[in-house]
Amino acid sequence: MRILNVSQNYFVVGGMDVAMFTLERVLRDHGHAVIPFAAADAANAETPFAGYFPAAPRTEASGASLLRTLYAPGARAALARLLDEHPVDLVHLHSYFKRLTPAILPELRRRGLPVVQTLHEYRAVCPVSTLFRDGHVCTDCAHGAYAHVIRHRCAGGSLARSAWNYAEMRLSDWLGHKRDIARFVTVSDYQRDMLIAMGMEADKLVTVHHPVELPPAPPDPRAGEHVLFFGRLETAKGADLLPEIAAGLADAGLEDAGLRDAGVGNARLVIAGDGSRRAEIARAVDARGLTNVVFAGMLRGAALDDAIARASCVIVPSLWPEAFGLTAVEALAHGTPVVASAIGGMLDTVRDGVDGYLVPPGDVAAMVERVRRLVADPARARAMGLAGRARMATDFSADVFYDRTMRVYEDALRVRQGG
Repeated sequence: MRILNVSQNYFVVGGMDVAMFTLERVLRDHGHAVIPFAAADAANAETPFAGYFPAAPRTEASGASLLRTLYAPGARAALARLLDEHPVDLVHLHSYFKRLTPAILPELRRRGLPVVQTLHEYRAVCPVSTLFRDGHVCTDCAHGAYAHVIRHRCAGGSLARSAWNYAEMRLSDWLGHKRDIARFVTVSDYQRDMLIAMGMEADKLVTVHHPVELPPAPPDPRAGEHVLFFGRLETAKGADLLPEIAAGLADAGLEDAGLRDAGVGNARLVIAGDGSRRAEIARAVDARGLTNVVFAGMLRGAALDDAIARASCVIVPSLWPEAFGLTAVEALAHGTPVVASAIGGMLDTVRDGVDGYLVPPGDVAAMVERVRRLVADPARARAMGLAGRARMATDFSADVFYDRTMRVYEDALRVRQGG
C-alpha cells in the first residue's frame, strides 16, 4: 500500500510524534510506501517530500495571518499538489490543528480517500485535548457542547485563546472531521470508553496500543539505585506532588525501622525532565530541606535507558487521564516495575500487583507506600519488572501493532468502497 502519514510535525516534540515515526517505520519494515506530510520546519527530519510541506501559520500574527491558524488554504493547496504527483491508497492522520488546520479535510473528502486517524489525546471532543480542568477530569464539552471551554477559560485562563479553540472545534466538525474519517484509532480502552461517553460513534473507534521496543535486559545488580520520574514537569502530570513523594521516601518520613534498615530510608528520587513547574518544584524541595532529590534534566537515548534500568521503580503520578502513558510501557520494557495513578491509559498498561501498582490519582501516601515495598524488596521488584517486560514483548510488540493496524486499514478501505 501507499500510505500518506499526516501530522503537525516531522520532528519529535512529544509522544504523538514518537508514535507517528514508529508507525512510519513499522509500515516500511513490512514493505509499504509511506509518504509524510507535515508543516515545514527547520527541525524536521530529512525526507524527499519536504518540498511539499507548507509553511506553518504564525500563531503570534494578527489579522489575516492569524486567521490562517484557523484555516490555512496553503496547507490544502500543498496537500493537493502532493497527492496529484504521488497518489496514495489511504491517509493516516495524527494531528492537524494550528499548523495544518482543518483546511486539509475537504481535500481528502474531494478525492474520496479512506482516512484513518490516531487519536493521541482527546482533541476530538475536548477543545484543550486533556479532559482536565482545575485539578479534576472534566467532561463538560460532551456531545459537542464546546462553549464550556469559553465559560471556564480552559486555554491557559485566556478568554481569547479559549474562544479560538472553540472556533477550531466547530470548524473541524463542520468540515467533516467526525463524518468523513472512516476509523479512529484509540490508544487505550480507557480512551475509547471516554470518547464514546463524550458522544463519538462506538463503531468507528478501535483500540490499537502503541508498540514498544525491548532493550537488552539489565543484569540484577544494576537495579535498585533510585526511584525515577521522567517526563514533563507539569501539574497534570502530577509533577507538583514530587516534593511530597520525596519527603515520604526520606528518613524523616519513615516510622518503620524495618523499612529504614532495608534501605528505604532516604531513598533517592531522580527527576528527569523539564517543564513549567520545574522552578516551583525545586523551591519546594529546598523549602523542605530534602537531600534525596536529584534533578537530572532532560534525558534521552542511552542516558534515559540507563536511568530506567537502574531504578527500583518508575513513578507515574498523573492527575489527568493520559490516553496511553508511554512512560509506563517504556519502564516495563526495561524490566522496571511501575507505580502509577489508576487513571487513563495506565489502566491498560500496568497490572496492579503483577508488574507494578496502581493507586488513586493524587494519593501520595498510597504511592509512597507502594514504592517503599519495591525498594525494600528487590526480589519482588525484579519479578514484577520481568512480568511487565514479558507482556511488552507480546501484547505490545511491533508485530501485534502492525497486524491490528492493517485490520483497521482493511476496514477503512471497505467502508470507503461501500460508501
